[in-house]
Amino acid sequence: MAFEKDTITACATPPGVSALAMIRISGPQAIPIAAKLAASPPKPRSPVAVKVHHNQAILDEVVMTSWPNPKSYTGEDLVEISCHGNPLIVESILQAVCSLGARPARPGEFTERAFLNGRIDLTRAEAILDVLHARSERALLAGQRALAGKLSARLMADRESILQLLARIEAWIDFPEEDIQPEVGEGFRLEISNLLKSSAALLATAPLGQRLRSGYRLVLSGPPNAGKSTLLNALLGMDRALVSPVPGTTRDTVEESIVLNGFPVRLIDTAGLRSSTDPVEIEGISRTRAALESADLILALIDSTQPDDPCAKEWSRYGTKVIPVLTKGDLPRSNNLPGLTVSAQTGLGLDSLKEKIAQHLKADLHAPGADEIAVNARHEDALRRVTEALACASASLCNRAAPELVASDLRLALQALESILGVGTSEDVLDRLFAQFCIGK
Repeated sequence: MAFEKDTITACATPPGVSALAMIRISGPQAIPIAAKLAASPPKPRSPVAVKVHHNQAILDEVVMTSWPNPKSYTGEDLVEISCHGNPLIVESILQAVCSLGARPARPGEFTERAFLNGRIDLTRAEAILDVLHARSERALLAGQRALAGKLSARLMADRESILQLLARIEAWIDFPEEDIQPEVGEGFRLEISNLLKSSAALLATAPLGQRLRSGYRLVLSGPPNAGKSTLLNALLGMDRALVSPVPGTTRDTVEESIVLNGFPVRLIDTAGLRSSTDPVEIEGISRTRAALESADLILALIDSTQPDDPCAKEWSRYGTKVIPVLTKGDLPRSNNLPGLTVSAQTGLGLDSLKEKIAQHLKADLHAPGADEIAVNARHEDALRRVTEALACASASLCNRAAPELVASDLRLALQALESILGVGTSEDVLDRLFAQFCIGK
């Protein structure tokens, strides 16, 4: 990637009217441009109230702060202008900055420059995106842990260990007459085993990372007229799904996202489970079963006004991810089946149900490494390659294979691990990653 040395600018706050807005300028001309706007160079790292002038007109009274390189967010000269949040004022200042030699920044270009200038590695750049888009406290906490460098530090430690192992085994390959034969040493095998455990533990957090970013899949299922759509609406606090006394009204999955007791959740209403000859309903039931297979948690709805549960055999397939829920708790009960009694009409048991769901989801927070970080899909792919390469290296050692084979496996593990940190990452990957950021970040 050819690193551009031009000066960029953008508004770092959302568009629209607000009390304040933040404009950023980064690049070699950032401070000279700021000096022209304020009629004097801004003091380094000291917020100063100044009047911004351009073409003999006062654009606004602002607070201006300059951050000389290399100790700025981008690693370049950086100026931040806090102005009034009138979009007309913001646009007039941006136009003035561009007329003095800057250009509009691309999405994520400030963070991209921070990465290219070595201020952050790729894991911390991605963590910024996670923090910006977190939809729950737990997702925010995971992003903040990564932003604080927890994932980076762990990967850097593993990288250093692999480099040390490579140095030792390559020294033996180059100088076989010397008494350095790591491939027969128990200590060498133990170090690879520890690395393998470390990468496997991080890899195990990938499902948690997916759930924190996209939401836990919570499927509402049961026979027709068990109250699935009514309960969905009650949990959402709005009429999202069509409710009707006619069985089989829901023919497809209906999905909405909420934050439930601090967890991002994707509520999925489904077609009722029963035998049918209607081709459309059969397809709906097929989609219900597909949703059940991919669910993180299932609310198994049982109509408490009916004598039995026609879906009991269905629930037995899904084990501990099933929460039995007895619906229509405001009506006379006709069975003694176990489950949490709720009424979507009166609100009976809804708080208890939410707490029960949260208790199930909390188990994810105790997954290996979950107290530290939850990796994303890109990390997952690379960590899988790291784990496979280390497993091959370990097997080669146990089988007393040629040290060149062990070294080759270690190099593959190193390359995959470095791709997470951004070492040698292709331009296409970087372009796709930073394009997800908002302009001004």
